[in-house]
Amino acid sequence: MNIIRIGTTVIARFFISLVFLAGAVNKILHWHETERSLMSTLSDWQAHTAFSDGLQDLLSIAIPMTPILLLVATFFELIGGLSVLLGIKEKLGATLLVLFLIPTTILIHQFWFVEGPMREMQLAHFLKNVAILGGLLMIILQGTEKSSNSYPMKFQ
Repeated sequence: MNIIRIGTTVIARFFISLVFLAGAVNKILHWHETERSLMSTLSDWQAHTAFSDGLQDLLSIAIPMTPILLLVATFFELIGGLSVLLGIKEKLGATLLVLFLIPTTILIHQFWFVEGPMREMQLAHFLKNVAILGGLLMIILQGTEKSSNSYPMKFQ
């Protein structure tokens, strides 16, 4: 029974970290395109939030910092994803992924700004990210190290 639990934990780590590791690699391979896309998204937010001086001020600071924001996001995805995958400091890794995923979900999957099929697609992605957040929060609260008896790359 213990081998099933260990195997399931390894598979779960792989599944939850895969989306973040693939995202980090994609950002690295397509850096300039991703940077332009993020800048465009922040500009869209600026257009949609003209009613709020506070948000306008925040976005005025964030837009010129796009390269730094992208670097931090990629770092969080890569280190967090590897940490969860390998079971090394997985609670810290899951925390990095949560810190990446919350603003990403709100900024990128802005279903409240669009209509029709695009709204449905963005809502689906938003809810998918919320589900992933739930899994990450479980790792933060419970971990998998001691509860699964599986330690980093070592099976008993």
